[in-house]
Amino acid sequence: MGCNEIGAKGVSNMGVVPLVSGGIDSLVMCKILELEKQEQYPLFIDYGQLASEKEWTACKRIFSKSNLPEPTRICLDGYGKLIKSGITDRSKDIYNEAFLPGRNLLFIVVAAAFAHQKGVANIAIGLLAEENHLFPDQTEEFIVNSNFALNSAFGDSFTIITPLLTFSKRDVIKLAKKYLLPIKETYSCHSGEDVYCGKCIACKEIIDSGEKDSFPQFTKEGD
Repeated sequence: MGCNEIGAKGVSNMGVVPLVSGGIDSLVMCKILELEKQEQYPLFIDYGQLASEKEWTACKRIFSKSNLPEPTRICLDGYGKLIKSGITDRSKDIYNEAFLPGRNLLFIVVAAAFAHQKGVANIAIGLLAEENHLFPDQTEEFIVNSNFALNSAFGDSFTIITPLLTFSKRDVIKLAKKYLLPIKETYSCHSGEDVYCGKCIACKEIIDSGEKDSFPQFTKEGD
């Protein structure tokens, strides 16, 4: 199973910085990269999201259980405090005001800086198929333009790889099951609460996939 490649060079064995979150998408993405023999330096970005601590705890746990490299965390929480949205501020609607301007661009720039420091040519982001996208920073056009900008800014040749760009959420969940990944210990809700809210975009993607029953995170323990 090959990665979608967008950028100046093809995927090499020079290593990759995957952006990870503690959710099922980035976990499956990293498993795909592992199967393709990529040396990985997973990067978790705390951008001030409501779910940052839940995500980070899940990220460390599921990567350990999946025998994937230990992720590195960078704290940029001032971004979400200044640039408010439904995923960074509880006073806003978690679904209708979910767009956080510049979020994925920030992710890519920080991942590229980390990759540059590591001497790595590739970064990976777990965007899904475009028919499911709601925001302009989730498209193939955005990735292509970002790749050009990175290479100009760093004077280097990075490749942004998007291993899940042809996958639906249902496809990702099926792969997680195939690879025996710890789905029940991932954290994919934007609320930051112990029980998935069922209202945010991340929750609705799972519900719409028809695979909600695979996630006990939607119910209190014992319900």
